[in-house]
Amino acid sequence: MAHTCTSAIVHCIDFRLQKAITQYLQENNMLGDCDIISIAGAVKNTDFIIEQVALSKKLHDIKQVVLINHTDCGAYGGSAAFANSTEEKNAHAAELKKTSMRIMEQFPDLKVIILFAEIAPDGNVRIAPAIHE
Repeated sequence: MAHTCTSAIVHCIDFRLQKAITQYLQENNMLGDCDIISIAGAVKNTDFIIEQVALSKKLHDIKQVVLINHTDCGAYGGSAAFANSTEEKNAHAAELKKTSMRIMEQFPDLKVIILFAEIAPDGNVRIAPAIHE
């Protein structure tokens, strides 16, 4: 049996994301076919993410990387660290773009998908393409 998978997904450790991420993986036929890299702040530590992607590529021959940041992330100071939701989304979009560019520079053969998860006050999570993707 092959010891490969198609993707690696990078997301925050925040428990509030678990159901939405599992649903995303199911809807995109990735459940059971991806390496899961879960770290506080998701893409906040770009160098660490690059190392993990390199290992995933070396060990499992991945073809794409999915990056997901989210609103109210404690590693970034939560939503309170931003003047408003637009500023928060733009800051995360910039972080996602920066990490995406670094991955593509290091591994030009990998496809990178950047997503953003919005956690509503009622706890519902919506995952969508990040702005400025």
